[in-house]
Amino acid sequence: MEISEKLKQCRMNKSLTQAQVAETLHVSRKTISGWENGRSYPDVNSFVKLSDLYGVSLDLLLRDNRVLSYYKEQNEKSLQIHKVAKRAYILNFILWLLSYVEFFRIAGIHFLLIPALLAINITIFMSYYDNWKKMRKHQYSIKVILSFILIFFVHVILNFFNDSYIYSLANNDISSVGDFMMGRFTLILLMDLSLLIVIFGRDALKRSESLGYY
Repeated sequence: MEISEKLKQCRMNKSLTQAQVAETLHVSRKTISGWENGRSYPDVNSFVKLSDLYGVSLDLLLRDNRVLSYYKEQNEKSLQIHKVAKRAYILNFILWLLSYVEFFRIAGIHFLLIPALLAINITIFMSYYDNWKKMRKHQYSIKVILSFILIFFVHVILNFFNDSYIYSLANNDISSVGDFMMGRFTLILLMDLSLLIVIFGRDALKRSESLGYY
């Protein structure tokens, strides 16, 4: 018997409607319908809840080759996602360090590609990072926002201790200064986001290792 048929039969044996099951599991009735029609599968937590609700063993519900293949495929996809996120985090750390070479023009070195590479890598990390649920915590989100504001003002203040910055303001016309300031603001913004990833995105490394990626 397929998993969809098992779920439907177990529900009917308990004389429950899809709406009642949906309410118990805190999902929509459409989700329950999708499970029972084979359009989708419950996640592991939902399987456990269904097992308790229907009074059947978890082994009985999961004994379906297609379900096992589905979870194997999902696990492989998850590993790939964490693999990309981990590499993007490591590259972000390197680019963040190099951004200060560009910021202070150390030894006259000027990395024109740093802002572009930072922007691309930050976008990749944010696309593959999958622990955004922690941002739903009010205190955590406030902590991130305050950190961003503090880092931003520190970088702005550091400008005034930067000889190349002062020189550019004093020796260029208004149009050139405007372009320089826009580029400077963009670099600072990217540096801020990069440092936030360094500080708050460390779990990208731990989560990938916990899933078996090294």
